[in-house]
Amino acid sequence: MRRMQTFRYLLVLLVAAGGFFGLAPLVFPTQFADVSGFSGNDVFMYRLAGAATFGYAVGLAAGFRAGWTALRIPIAATFVFNAASIVACLLAIVGGGAQPVVYLILAASLVFTAGTGYFLANPPTLPATPESDASLAPWVMALFGIGTVAALFFGLAALIPAGAFGHFLGYTGLDDFVYRQGGAATLGAGGGGAMVLMSRRWESARIPALMALTFNALSVVAALLEITSGGQPIAWLILAAAALVTIGSATAIARGGR
Repeated sequence: MRRMQTFRYLLVLLVAAGGFFGLAPLVFPTQFADVSGFSGNDVFMYRLAGAATFGYAVGLAAGFRAGWTALRIPIAATFVFNAASIVACLLAIVGGGAQPVVYLILAASLVFTAGTGYFLANPPTLPATPESDASLAPWVMALFGIGTVAALFFGLAALIPAGAFGHFLGYTGLDDFVYRQGGAATLGAGGGGAMVLMSRRWESARIPALMALTFNALSVVAALLEITSGGQPIAWLILAAAALVTIGSATAIARGGR
């Protein structure tokens, strides 16, 4: 019972952190940058990082009363996200001049990595919930395959080259930390997608599909805002890819993975 309560507390903290650090750069990118001490130049990247982070909050909130089968992959994706976030924070600190928010995120990421890692090794005893044993339809598998490859590529590109990747895309490439945090969140989504492909079951894919729907729907909004403000051509590519995954994820959810 105590372990289950601890797991619930962890979920609440994850939802709260994902909600704040998702919505703040997504809705108020310039203000978030001002308060955090960043340059705030590449607004599109702030919004994409926020969209990716907010997807975790929505997925974990939706799965708050779900069984472990449904939560295992979202928790694993959150583990990957926070482990990569630790790397982003340490690189910022070693590079010198890290803003105070970096230390705050580092502390949270250490707690969340330890917490999710513990429960992955020692799954909580959650109340039984009705679970579908349906196999994923081939088109849903293909959708997850496309989304997983894209998430892994853009996650690693934003996490490792960071601002250099942004500069290559035509942006200023400042605020390496923001790029790396967005990359960490996207990399976690890619890891979760890979696990869905190995599972091939709808109950394991249901919450990841909701997370993908949230991330990509908000990315569509971010891309449209970027395009209307005369942004870089990459916004059109992200708009097309995000719209495809948004429609596909919504259809998969409506059809129960069939």
